[in-house]
Amino acid sequence: MSLRRALVLLLPLAAIGCAGTAHPPPAPLAQRFGLALEAADPQADTLILRMDAFEHLAMREDAAIAFASGGRQAGPPRLLPAGSGAADAAGQVLMPALTALGDYAHGLAQLAGGGEIEPRGGPAGALLARDAEKGLQAVRATSGTAVPEAVRSVGLAGITALSDLPDRIAATPGATVQAMLQEAAPHVAAVTGLMRAVIGAQPGEGTRGALRARREGLDALHARFLASVAADHRLGPGERYAIFRSVAALREEDPAQGSFAALAAVLDGLEAAQAALVAGGPDAEEKVAAFEAAVARLGALAEASRRG
Repeated sequence: MSLRRALVLLLPLAAIGCAGTAHPPPAPLAQRFGLALEAADPQADTLILRMDAFEHLAMREDAAIAFASGGRQAGPPRLLPAGSGAADAAGQVLMPALTALGDYAHGLAQLAGGGEIEPRGGPAGALLARDAEKGLQAVRATSGTAVPEAVRSVGLAGITALSDLPDRIAATPGATVQAMLQEAAPHVAAVTGLMRAVIGAQPGEGTRGALRARREGLDALHARFLASVAADHRLGPGERYAIFRSVAALREEDPAQGSFAALAAVLDGLEAAQAALVAGGPDAEEKVAAFEAAVARLGALAEASRRG
C-alpha cells in the first residue's frame, strides 16, 4: 500500500480527534465501504507474509529433525534456503489483486466524500495483472491448485480494470459515485472469484488445503521426534525438558489457523456490500456494516500476528 493511501486512511481519525466532543455527520455508505476495503489491503498482506514465514519454519523443521534423528546416516546437513511455499505463491496472486481493489477503494472513497480523485501513484493495472498471472503458475507448482481458465482470464482482466478505474473516472466530467460502483461491479466479482479460487473455496482446498497439510505434517513430525526423545535413555530429564520446550515454542510461531478463513469472509462481505450499494436497496447499510466487521476481524488477526 502506498504512503499516499496510508495518509488518507489516517485523515478521518485525525479529524475526529480534533473535533473534541463534536459529532460529525455519518460518512456516506460508499465512502465507508471504500475506506474499509482500502484498510483490508495491508491487513491481508500482513497475514500472508506471516503464513509464509510459518511455512518456511516448517520446511526448516523438516530438515532439522531429519538431521537430528538420522545420526551418522543423515549425511552432511543441507543449509540451502527453503524454496517458495504455497503461502508465498498465493501471495504473488493475492497481493496484486488486493492492490487493485485498494486502488478502486481509494478513488471511490474520495469521490463519495465529495473530493476529487487523485492520480494513482502505483503500478499500472496491466503490470499488477502480469504479476498475478506469474503468481498463478507458482500456485499450481506449490499447491497443485489449477484455477479454471474462465476464472483466471476474467480475474486478471478485472485486476487491470479496477486498478485503472479511478484514473478513468477522474477524467470523466460529471462522473458519479453510482456510475463508479456500477462499472466496478463485474470486475470486483471477477477479482474476488480469482482470489477465492487461489485461497480455496473450502478449508481443505487450494492454498488453505496445502497449508493445512503442512501444519498436520509438522504436528506428526514433532510427535515422532518427541517420542524418540522420550525413549532415548541417554537423555536426562533436563535435556528432555529443554527439547520439549523448544518444540512447544516453535509451535507458537504458527499463525492463527483462521487467517485464510477470515480473508475469505472479507471477500464474501465485499461482494455482498458492493452488490447492495449498486442496487441501492434498504439492506445497503447492513451489508456495509457487515463488511466493516469482517475487515475489523481481519485486522485483529493481523495485529495478533504482528505481536506474535
